[in-house]
Amino acid sequence: MKLIPLTSLMALALSGPALAQERVFEQPYWTKSPVIEAQGRAKLEVPPNRASFGVEFRETGANADDAMQAAVERARLAYTTVKKVAGDDARVTSSVSVEPYYKQYRDKNGDRIENNRADKVEGYAAKVSLKVIMLDVDKAGKARAAALALGPEQSSRMRIYLERTAEVNRQAYEAAVTDAAKRAEASAKAAGAKLGHLMVLQEGNGPCLGSWTSQPGRVMNRYSMARNAPMAAEASPVVASARFKNGKTITISQADIDALNLPSDHVPQTVTASVCAVYAVNP
Repeated sequence: MKLIPLTSLMALALSGPALAQERVFEQPYWTKSPVIEAQGRAKLEVPPNRASFGVEFRETGANADDAMQAAVERARLAYTTVKKVAGDDARVTSSVSVEPYYKQYRDKNGDRIENNRADKVEGYAAKVSLKVIMLDVDKAGKARAAALALGPEQSSRMRIYLERTAEVNRQAYEAAVTDAAKRAEASAKAAGAKLGHLMVLQEGNGPCLGSWTSQPGRVMNRYSMARNAPMAAEASPVVASARFKNGKTITISQADIDALNLPSDHVPQTVTASVCAVYAVNP
């Protein structure tokens, strides 16, 4: 067996990668000719384009079916009323839950305790939740008022916000590109040079690396209490009406909705974008 000296093995190991692939380092383009790098930034204030709120209807009954049916009937009428007011601009999702409640007794200390045994069920409580997302902010107040007219046991606050659509992002990007071009022109003028053609343009923070940034503004809703409107000479138009399984009829008129329609300010939202641009400098 022939032994190979250790120094020879080290030489082969070092030369192997060099023979297989030669590493070439290119000269950065900005050292070959003068360039100007400009950071373009945009901060736009745009009106909010979405609103959301939620309501809950709760009913109780001796059995689960009765409780659920009663809650569902009220929620269905609320859905119908919201749709008549807002149409396809309202996206409504619903959920249903039913749970038992039990007979109670007092312990030796006088505290009220529920007897959580299957044979001690007092009745059932059903809850139907409606979550509404409005695509038209101007219709949000009327849509919420339509849901409140049914007297939900719980309602959430109105949330008005901005959903960054492709159009909104494009507006911010175009504004950032325009800003980068103006900054480059200003830099060339201040340096006594002549701005050349665009070499690099990339979204994000410099140096030509980064990502989109956003800083959505907080929405502060200001509500004012609606005053009672004077009684009209003629009956208010009926928006929705339903007769429930228990024989009760509920009718929602336009006056009911108007009385619960609270105004909300559409606070502008902030959208930001950044780009990096590199321009050649002409002699």
